[in-house]
Amino acid sequence: MSQPRATTKSDHVNLNGRTLEGGGQLVRIALALSTLTSQPVNIDHVRGNRQGKKGLKGSHVAAVKLLGEISDSKVSGNEIGSEFLNFFPQHSKSNNGPLVDLSQVEVQTEYNIRLPTAGAIFLVFQALYPYLLHVGAKAAAPFITVSITGGTNASFSPSYDYASQVLVPNFAKLGLPPLFILLHKRGWSSGPVELGSIQFLIHPLGHQDNSDEARTGSQSAISGFPRINLMDHKRGGITKIDITVLAPDSPPINAGALGEGGSTARQYIEQVTQKTLRRALKKLNPSTFAKPSTSKSEGDDIARDVADDIPIPIEIHTSEATSHRSHVYILLVAHTSSGFRIGHDALGSLPKDPFDQGSKPKHKGKQKARSDSRSRHESDAYGIKSLVGRCVDGFIEEISNESPNTDDTGPPGSEPCLDRHMRDQIVIFEELGKACHPEVEGANEALEDKREWTLHTKTAEWVCRQMLGNG
Repeated sequence: MSQPRATTKSDHVNLNGRTLEGGGQLVRIALALSTLTSQPVNIDHVRGNRQGKKGLKGSHVAAVKLLGEISDSKVSGNEIGSEFLNFFPQHSKSNNGPLVDLSQVEVQTEYNIRLPTAGAIFLVFQALYPYLLHVGAKAAAPFITVSITGGTNASFSPSYDYASQVLVPNFAKLGLPPLFILLHKRGWSSGPVELGSIQFLIHPLGHQDNSDEARTGSQSAISGFPRINLMDHKRGGITKIDITVLAPDSPPINAGALGEGGSTARQYIEQVTQKTLRRALKKLNPSTFAKPSTSKSEGDDIARDVADDIPIPIEIHTSEATSHRSHVYILLVAHTSSGFRIGHDALGSLPKDPFDQGSKPKHKGKQKARSDSRSRHESDAYGIKSLVGRCVDGFIEEISNESPNTDDTGPPGSEPCLDRHMRDQIVIFEELGKACHPEVEGANEALEDKREWTLHTKTAEWVCRQMLGNG
């Protein structure tokens, strides 16, 4: 076991921010592990692989600031646009493991972060969550409340809907404590920027057992992060699919003129999504789905017939009207028989309305007006179908057992239990579990096929290995 030590400059871990994916994820994971293990870290070339502006964004600065404050760490370089960052925790590791000694930590029960723009709330949360899971056992409450104002539906980040429907259930399935997410207001990073607000209720590790001992700093009460091996879990068959649609009700889509049912834009997206999804599901191997229960009622049989013989129900989970054409979001979530959730989403907008610019001509023939109206409806319908198509294609790729990176088609039961985006969210907890329970390391553990990993997942593993030395 490691002993408390005086940290020197030579103990710093130096990371090149241009490695692999080379974006903000590298920074967030490095800082989370630095606070957890009291390991100082220097990061150069922050977000060096990003197109356009490099360096820290406002959301990174906010996360670093709060992490530095709650972990009593020294920080330099924490400014918007900075391409270097030094993070120097002042606490020592525990005698009983690789994590920070809880006897040195003070924790509040509530934290508030307000981003200046609609930056992604869940990317900020990603940096804070691992540390608060551990030190939250010292809080004078059964859970820690973190409120963040920013973007709930932002580009290149988990949305509120994905986090609540996919991330949270999967965390629980893999053995992490309960996490509750409360949406107060949606915030969009596209179009007219709107700030949203989300509240997280974080139940820390060890909060259910020996919590009094944990609050006094007794490490014997804390077993650390649970050991996670995804190869111990089977995905099972798909039992149902949920659809979430966020879109404006205006303008209306006069799909009747296009030979389809008339509806609002949001209703049209629902209709197109269900139709496109059912058509795609028919092409999958029947082993993708869970076997139908023998106890199905007559009503279930009728519903299945209406759904064009798709062997599982497809339901609208959430349908909300948004206030602008640029605020369009679709999420598809598959429930599996083993309790996992597999999701894929798309953030987009309706095509720009040509009638929104300037004033309309005072005199226009009826034929011309009808032609312009039809063109607008066709443009909206095409844009919707394109967005839905991308979302459905990505979702089908996630739930099918056909590998896009190899020539193999895995046998039933060999499919990954997590989607690709969820997979990279789990890496830090896998590596922390290995560090906390090295005695569980088994030579006979099944190995995961890393050919399926995204660059984000590979980056997450690289950072964790550099910080924790598990490699």
